[in-house]
Amino acid sequence: MIPPTYKPKKKFMQLAIAEAKRARDRGDYPIGAVITRLIGKQEVVIASAGNRVKTSGSSIKHVELETLKYVSSGYGRYLPDFVLYSTHEPCAMCAGACVWSKVGAVVFGVSQEDITAYGKKHGTEEFKWRACLISCKYVLEKGGLDAPVFGGFLRPECRKLFGYRPS
Repeated sequence: MIPPTYKPKKKFMQLAIAEAKRARDRGDYPIGAVITRLIGKQEVVIASAGNRVKTSGSSIKHVELETLKYVSSGYGRYLPDFVLYSTHEPCAMCAGACVWSKVGAVVFGVSQEDITAYGKKHGTEEFKWRACLISCKYVLEKGGLDAPVFGGFLRPECRKLFGYRPS
């Protein structure tokens, strides 16, 4: 279990941001995720990745879902000592995966509302930026998962990913 005193760590979200930039560099949506594990007083990175929706050709290859599947394959189906960091709020599908895997906590940068607002104003045929306006916290609560959700973590840095262009 993640203790109630848990505080998200900037370095893990910064790693997710770096993964998001790598995703955009290869032609995907700039969304990144990191999964950490609390072992005693230490927190270690178990997996990190960037989104692969566009390059895989699959609309369900969301980075949160893929990293949870990867970690579950090595650590078991339940992940109560693990924290999912994502630059973007997990959609209802990915939040559902958090429920099924009993992840210990979720930390995200920009919200589904941020994604929708950006998509309406700047979406293109290549990068639509659609969102599902069901909050991650709501899905976790309705799924019976009592895990902390930390939204808006490093939000300004994560918002910059919307306009990120490879160098």
